[in-house]
Amino acid sequence: MASRILLICSLAPARPVFPGDDPAPPTALPVPHPAPGPARTSPLRRAVQTAEAMGLAARPDPALAEMDYGAWAGQSPEQVLAQDPQGFARWQDDPHAAPHGGESFAAVVERMARWLQDRAQGGDNLLAVTHPAPIQAALVHVLGAPLGATRAIGVRPLSRMQLTHDGRRWSLLLLP
Repeated sequence: MASRILLICSLAPARPVFPGDDPAPPTALPVPHPAPGPARTSPLRRAVQTAEAMGLAARPDPALAEMDYGAWAGQSPEQVLAQDPQGFARWQDDPHAAPHGGESFAAVVERMARWLQDRAQGGDNLLAVTHPAPIQAALVHVLGAPLGATRAIGVRPLSRMQLTHDGRRWSLLLLP
Protein backbone atom coordinates (compact mmCIF):
# COMPACT_ATOMS: atom_id res chain seq x y z
CA MET A 1 0.00 0.00 0.00
CA ALA A 2 1.41 3.38 -0.99
CA SER A 3 2.11 6.11 1.52
CA ARG A 4 1.96 9.74 0.53
CA ILE A 5 3.30 12.68 2.52
CA LEU A 6 2.88 16.30 1.50
CA LEU A 7 5.51 18.48 3.20
CA ILE A 8 4.70 22.19 3.35
CA CYS A 9 7.21 24.76 4.54
CA SER A 10 5.96 27.03 7.29
CA LEU A 11 5.88 30.77 7.03
CA ALA A 12 9.28 32.35 7.67
CA PRO A 13 10.21 34.27 10.82
CA ALA A 14 9.48 37.98 10.55
CA ARG A 15 13.21 38.80 10.32
CA PRO A 16 16.16 36.97 8.72
CA VAL A 17 17.71 35.11 11.64
CA PHE A 18 18.71 31.61 12.60
CA PRO A 19 15.24 30.63 13.74
CA GLY A 20 14.20 29.52 17.17
CA ASP A 21 10.58 29.34 18.21
CA ASP A 22 9.67 32.52 16.35
CA PRO A 23 6.05 33.30 15.49
CA ALA A 24 4.82 33.65 11.92
CA PRO A 25 4.63 37.22 10.65
CA PRO A 26 1.39 38.86 11.81
CA THR A 27 0.49 39.80 8.23
CA ALA A 28 0.40 36.17 7.09
CA LEU A 29 -2.65 35.29 5.03
CA PRO A 30 -4.43 31.96 5.19
CA VAL A 31 -3.44 29.57 2.44
CA PRO A 32 -5.49 26.64 1.19
CA HIS A 33 -4.30 23.12 1.86
CA PRO A 34 -4.36 20.76 -1.11
CA ALA A 35 -5.47 17.42 0.33
CA PRO A 36 -7.65 16.05 3.10
CA GLY A 37 -6.27 13.62 5.61
CA PRO A 38 -4.36 13.65 8.86
CA ALA A 39 -2.10 16.61 9.44
CA ARG A 40 1.04 16.99 11.51
CA THR A 41 3.05 20.07 12.31
CA SER A 42 6.31 21.03 13.87
CA PRO A 43 5.71 22.07 17.47
CA LEU A 44 7.33 25.47 16.76
CA ARG A 45 4.95 28.45 16.75
CA ARG A 46 5.31 29.54 13.14
CA ALA A 47 4.51 26.03 11.88
CA VAL A 48 1.52 25.71 14.23
CA GLN A 49 0.31 29.17 13.11
CA THR A 50 0.80 28.22 9.45
CA ALA A 51 -1.24 25.05 9.93
CA GLU A 52 -3.96 27.01 11.74
CA ALA A 53 -4.03 29.60 8.93
CA MET A 54 -4.58 26.71 6.52
CA GLY A 55 -7.53 25.50 8.57
CA LEU A 56 -5.75 22.32 9.64
CA ALA A 57 -6.31 20.55 12.92
CA ALA A 58 -2.68 19.41 12.94
CA ARG A 59 -1.09 17.36 15.68
CA PRO A 60 2.42 18.49 16.72
CA ASP A 61 5.25 16.07 15.95
CA PRO A 62 8.69 16.85 17.46
CA ALA A 63 10.44 15.11 14.54
CA LEU A 64 9.20 17.90 12.25
CA ALA A 65 10.86 20.69 14.27
CA GLU A 66 13.31 23.03 12.58
CA MET A 67 17.01 22.41 13.11
CA ASP A 68 18.06 23.40 16.62
CA TYR A 69 20.36 26.37 16.08
CA GLY A 70 21.42 26.42 19.73
CA ALA A 71 23.22 29.62 20.74
CA TRP A 72 22.69 31.07 17.27
CA ALA A 73 18.87 31.10 17.48
CA GLY A 74 17.52 34.61 17.09
CA GLN A 75 20.77 36.01 15.65
CA SER A 76 21.34 37.09 12.07
CA PRO A 77 24.04 35.33 10.03
CA GLU A 78 26.03 38.59 10.17
CA GLN A 79 25.94 38.59 13.98
CA VAL A 80 27.05 34.96 14.12
CA LEU A 81 29.89 35.64 11.66
CA ALA A 82 31.08 38.55 13.77
CA GLN A 83 30.96 36.55 17.02
CA ASP A 84 32.04 33.10 15.86
CA PRO A 85 33.61 33.15 12.38
CA GLN A 86 35.50 29.87 12.89
CA GLY A 87 32.45 28.06 14.25
CA PHE A 88 30.32 29.37 11.39
CA ALA A 89 32.89 28.23 8.81
CA ARG A 90 33.14 24.80 10.45
CA TRP A 91 29.33 24.49 10.44
CA GLN A 92 29.22 25.48 6.75
CA ASP A 93 31.97 23.04 5.76
CA ASP A 94 31.08 19.98 7.86
CA PRO A 95 27.49 18.64 7.95
CA HIS A 96 28.36 16.80 11.19
CA ALA A 97 29.48 19.98 13.00
CA ALA A 98 27.31 21.72 15.58
CA PRO A 99 29.62 24.34 17.12
CA HIS A 100 26.61 26.40 18.17
CA GLY A 101 25.51 23.80 20.72
CA GLY A 102 22.48 22.82 18.68
CA GLU A 103 21.92 20.25 15.97
CA SER A 104 24.05 19.40 12.92
CA PHE A 105 22.68 18.96 9.39
CA ALA A 106 23.62 15.28 9.67
CA ALA A 107 21.45 14.92 12.78
CA VAL A 108 18.46 16.51 11.01
CA VAL A 109 18.89 14.12 8.06
CA GLU A 110 18.99 11.15 10.47
CA ARG A 111 15.89 12.44 12.28
CA MET A 112 13.92 12.86 9.06
CA ALA A 113 15.10 9.50 7.67
CA ARG A 114 13.71 7.79 10.81
CA TRP A 115 10.47 9.77 10.53
CA LEU A 116 10.05 8.77 6.87
CA GLN A 117 10.89 5.14 7.61
CA ASP A 118 8.18 5.04 10.29
CA ARG A 119 5.65 6.20 7.67
CA ALA A 120 6.88 4.18 4.70
CA GLN A 121 4.50 1.24 5.03
CA GLY A 122 1.53 2.96 6.64
CA GLY A 123 -0.57 3.67 3.58
CA ASP A 124 -1.14 7.15 4.96
CA ASN A 125 -2.11 10.27 3.09
CA LEU A 126 -0.44 12.74 5.45
CA LEU A 127 0.11 16.48 5.28
CA ALA A 128 2.97 17.90 7.38
CA VAL A 129 3.85 21.54 8.02
CA THR A 130 7.53 21.85 8.83
CA HIS A 131 10.55 24.06 8.12
CA PRO A 132 13.38 24.42 5.56
CA ALA A 133 15.98 22.18 7.25
CA PRO A 134 13.69 19.14 7.68
CA ILE A 135 12.50 19.50 4.08
CA GLN A 136 16.11 19.75 2.88
CA ALA A 137 16.95 16.70 4.99
CA ALA A 138 14.04 14.68 3.59
CA LEU A 139 15.07 15.59 0.06
CA VAL A 140 18.71 14.59 0.64
CA HIS A 141 17.57 11.30 2.20
CA VAL A 142 15.10 10.40 -0.56
CA LEU A 143 17.59 11.22 -3.32
CA GLY A 144 20.50 9.54 -1.56
CA ALA A 145 22.46 12.76 -2.02
CA PRO A 146 25.54 13.59 0.05
CA LEU A 147 24.88 15.42 3.32
CA GLY A 148 26.61 18.54 2.04
CA ALA A 149 23.88 18.88 -0.61
CA THR A 150 21.54 20.38 1.99
CA ARG A 151 23.39 23.69 1.55
CA ALA A 152 22.52 23.75 -2.16
CA ILE A 153 18.78 23.38 -1.61
CA GLY A 154 16.64 26.45 -1.05
CA VAL A 155 13.21 26.07 0.51
CA ARG A 156 10.80 28.99 0.36
CA PRO A 157 7.92 29.60 2.77
CA LEU A 158 4.77 27.69 1.77
CA SER A 159 6.65 25.61 -0.83
CA ARG A 160 5.38 22.05 -1.14
CA MET A 161 7.00 18.70 -1.83
CA GLN A 162 5.17 15.40 -2.13
CA LEU A 163 6.83 12.12 -1.21
CA THR A 164 5.29 8.78 -2.16
CA HIS A 165 6.44 5.38 -0.94
CA ASP A 166 5.48 2.43 -3.14
CA GLY A 167 6.50 -0.26 -0.68
CA ARG A 168 10.11 -0.25 -1.88
CA ARG A 169 11.33 3.33 -2.04
CA TRP A 170 10.34 6.97 -1.81
CA SER A 171 9.78 9.10 -4.89
CA LEU A 172 9.57 12.85 -5.06
CA LEU A 173 7.26 15.34 -6.74
CA LEU A 174 7.89 19.07 -6.48
CA LEU A 175 4.66 21.03 -6.56
CA PRO A 176 4.01 24.58 -7.79
